[in-house]
Amino acid sequence: MKRLILFFLLTTSLEAQTPAPEAHEPQAHFSLDSAAVYLRTLAVEIGPRPMGSPAEREAMAFTVRKFREFGIEESFVMPMVAVTTIAQTVNTNSGIAVGILRGKAQRTIVIGAHIDSSGPDVPGANDDASGCAVVIELARVLSQRENESTIVFALFGGEERGLLGSQYFVRHYPQIDSVVLMLQVDMANGSDWILPLIDVYEHSAPQWLVQAAYEEFRNLGPAKRGGLSYPTHFMTLNYAFPGAGIGSDHQSFLLRGIPAIDFTTDINDPIHTPQDTFENFRIEGLKRSGDLVYRLVERFDAGVPEERTGKYYLVQVGLIPLFIPLWVLTVFIAASVILAIVAALTLHSRREGQTNHSSVPQTRIPGLKLFLLMLIIQSCVWSSETVVGLLKGLRFPWYSDVQSYVVLGFLGGIVGIWLALQLAPRLNLSTEPYRYFLRAVSLLAVFILVLSLTTVKMAFYPATALFFLSIAVLVRPAWMKLVFWLVSAHWMYHLMFSEGFGLFARSLAAVPYSPLGSVLLHALMILFFSIWSFPFLAGFAAIWFQTGRDLLWVSSFRRPVGIVLAGMVFLATIIILVFQPSYTSRWKQLITVGQEVDLDSALVRIALRSSESLAGTRVQLSGLDTTIVERTTHAFIALRPFEGAPWVTTRRAVSIGPVSEGIVFDASLRVATLVRPYTLSATYHAEGGRIRDVGTPLVTHSTDTSVSVGWYSFPDTEVYIPIRFRVEGSGPARRTPTSRGSLAGGSVEERVVATFTQPFFGLHVQKEHASISYRTTVTRRERFSR
Repeated sequence: MKRLILFFLLTTSLEAQTPAPEAHEPQAHFSLDSAAVYLRTLAVEIGPRPMGSPAEREAMAFTVRKFREFGIEESFVMPMVAVTTIAQTVNTNSGIAVGILRGKAQRTIVIGAHIDSSGPDVPGANDDASGCAVVIELARVLSQRENESTIVFALFGGEERGLLGSQYFVRHYPQIDSVVLMLQVDMANGSDWILPLIDVYEHSAPQWLVQAAYEEFRNLGPAKRGGLSYPTHFMTLNYAFPGAGIGSDHQSFLLRGIPAIDFTTDINDPIHTPQDTFENFRIEGLKRSGDLVYRLVERFDAGVPEERTGKYYLVQVGLIPLFIPLWVLTVFIAASVILAIVAALTLHSRREGQTNHSSVPQTRIPGLKLFLLMLIIQSCVWSSETVVGLLKGLRFPWYSDVQSYVVLGFLGGIVGIWLALQLAPRLNLSTEPYRYFLRAVSLLAVFILVLSLTTVKMAFYPATALFFLSIAVLVRPAWMKLVFWLVSAHWMYHLMFSEGFGLFARSLAAVPYSPLGSVLLHALMILFFSIWSFPFLAGFAAIWFQTGRDLLWVSSFRRPVGIVLAGMVFLATIIILVFQPSYTSRWKQLITVGQEVDLDSALVRIALRSSESLAGTRVQLSGLDTTIVERTTHAFIALRPFEGAPWVTTRRAVSIGPVSEGIVFDASLRVATLVRPYTLSATYHAEGGRIRDVGTPLVTHSTDTSVSVGWYSFPDTEVYIPIRFRVEGSGPARRTPTSRGSLAGGSVEERVVATFTQPFFGLHVQKEHASISYRTTVTRRERFSR
């Protein structure tokens, strides 16, 4: 017994001295501090990294060095010297930083992020230096363990230009057929939620991969902030059309049939702006994303299920993902149509059974009077922001706080409802429920038909409205009718005001509309949402006249006390928002300072442009200091002679020889610049003939009358361009002095355009809570004509 007690005490003591493993931590620990150092290096020390820039190449070289430090000797940059965008081909010096950690099997797991930022003014800390930092740290962690699978770490260039790096990778990586899984990290901010992006237009990631992501995130434990949240409605709208919407590099793998998933964070963060900085980033998100990806690698290291893609509609209930097969949506849509027919027939039979029919004559356009009321309501909704904007002298007063203005629009809609109720008695509206329900059903059926041409997921939204409106008509208790009517609007409105509504709104605000353009945009919004909302107004009219009760106390609200109460709340909200900042250190106004330099006329035109009012902008130029006071979005500053050394010089050797029915243009052009240009292009335009047999590998765009060579971004300060083509229909040619006039028939014009991010003349522009972007465009022409 004594020996037993002694053994017990000894083992207990040893257990107490041995630290217990953390229950939810992976075996090799992801270091938040190390990842934060990588993030700072990429976003602060290197800075903005547009595709092809020296900064992007420096970031790739840094990544390869880190891979090799971790013992991943097979690390290199896969170069991209020419890539094809949606519009044209672009010459570039971009690529993909690749590290291959060989496992026991050829089976490959790719862990990716994108290394480029969206522009020369965007540090891209969140999007996507954070994802790169996660991948680099995962390379360190995973290199410390034995892996069954080969793991490829890939930091793609050109994602912001259309997923160019990942598309290049899946086409040219020699062992692409061995890739069984791709895990992407595109933004790893420490915001409340991680968004799993799983879709392309044709299909989605396989169900087993998405399910595993949710399970492994839960295994990270309650200490992890937030959770996974799939943005169902935003993703449905985002992938309604082929090639449309936002995405990331995982899509290139999904399109090839490789299981892939992307983990991103709040898409309403200030990405694609100069405010995407290290200071605005919450670094705790790095470890959360890193631990999640590590667990998935660990889970599928020994292999993955056979299913490579999936087709389903993902809905998240709480933290539980529900995978609804697409055929279920199709069945539901058909059931909603059948139910609507039953409801319409039921209303029609009751109508036929009534002895007293409405004597109100039908309008020539059915529902026109009711649609007029909807226009009034939507006008108040979309004009509410204009009221605040006029008081603040701004076009987009909601820029830093979109959600508050959604509330304001709702309150404006209540005011609009009161105004519509005052007009309604004067319109002699019909009292027959059947007529209103028929209008709602007809329009929703049109929505279903049109949206079914995109995806069945899109058609599901009006089908839900049709389904619940039909139930509202069929049930008997008035309160149940009201509840089902309210539910009927949920999905269709959630589709329009989805999880990415802030991103969509700010994208529209970034466009520099003219005053007329703003009016037309508001009119378009009012018309669109009037049509989108009309079925619910017609449905409410149907159940209102069907029950004969004062649903939602509409009759009481129509009295003057209704507008007093609604107006007071509406005005109070306006007053509060007037004193709220519209632009902050996180959400800044973007002002572009454009300088157009024509080296042929030796003139410089300087102008400021913004989508927001320029009032309050301070401009310093050649010792002069002025402040713009007008509420304008475009300000002309100066037209002055060009001074100093030209930023762009050209030298060429040209040979022009006659051939049958035309000429051959053969030239070697050298373009030199004082500093690296942001973009550079040389375009040759032929008039009076057709360009044929273009003979240079650098061509980026070609038509019957022009051929272009272009670079993005920041090519060398000296570029050599060989160009050769034949012009049909032109006679012998000779070189003539440069002229800005119209071209003679059969002539060829050379136009060199370089864009820089530096200002001329020491120009300085500033405004509180504004980011200043300088763009200097230098143009030089040379002409060759018969």
